[in-house]
Amino acid sequence: MRHMALFSLMLLLGATTTLASEWKLIFSDEFNGTGAPDAAKWTYEEGFVRNREPQWYASDLANVCQRAGALELTARKLSEACPNPRFSPQASADDWSRSRPTYVYTSGSIETKDTFSFQYGKVDVRARLPKGQGVWPAIWTLGTTRRHPDCGEIDIMEYVWSSPKTAWSTLHFLGREKVPTSKRSGGYTGPEVLDGEWHIYTMEWDDKRMTFSFDGKPYFTYDLDLANRPDGTNPFRAPHYLKLNLALGDPSNWGGTLDEKILPQTFAIDYVRVWQRAK
Repeated sequence: MRHMALFSLMLLLGATTTLASEWKLIFSDEFNGTGAPDAAKWTYEEGFVRNREPQWYASDLANVCQRAGALELTARKLSEACPNPRFSPQASADDWSRSRPTYVYTSGSIETKDTFSFQYGKVDVRARLPKGQGVWPAIWTLGTTRRHPDCGEIDIMEYVWSSPKTAWSTLHFLGREKVPTSKRSGGYTGPEVLDGEWHIYTMEWDDKRMTFSFDGKPYFTYDLDLANRPDGTNPFRAPHYLKLNLALGDPSNWGGTLDEKILPQTFAIDYVRVWQRAK
């Protein structure tokens, strides 16, 4: 047994040495603090932000908090509605973020916009998913220049209850409607996606392709050339920044109708690590 333990240790040390020789860690957060996340790394999104989602993104500790070695993004229903400070009675229904007079759901979304960006490398995020109709957690990136969708969006992991055993990876970019969905989106399907345990979501990205993995098992590869612009540039050959959020669904979006009885729900993140190839 002693020889077996020594052999296992040698294998582990060898794997660690190989990883260190291939990759250089350029960003990490282990979320080992307490309270608010590190302001030198993360900023908050606040308000009604996108997709007609019903939640108000807040910076309260009730929604975004480091606890027990993890970051917790928690979606809640308030005991009573709060006024939308951006409400305008003159706003049209299409201006949904200002036409809603109140909000009753809150959640958390943080990003590294203006604090950290990267071009190519490997992203590892160890996370535990929420459950229930209407949860919509995501690990993703946006390009640092141009407006969406022309900036490019990399969905490293998205999860919705319409496919509860599948974790999805998807690329969004200008002209994506001309590319078959199967070539710009893929999913890992298995009962473990739904088990409520910790899993590692990974993206490896170079100047030719991206490969997405679940617990080290690759399930989807994307060819960057599919997003080439007419001028020869490409949103995925440019810097991106990180985003972590827990959205809630609505009948008008992919998250689907929210069952508010499931709330509160928490999307927990153990760590975020970004590596680049050692030169």
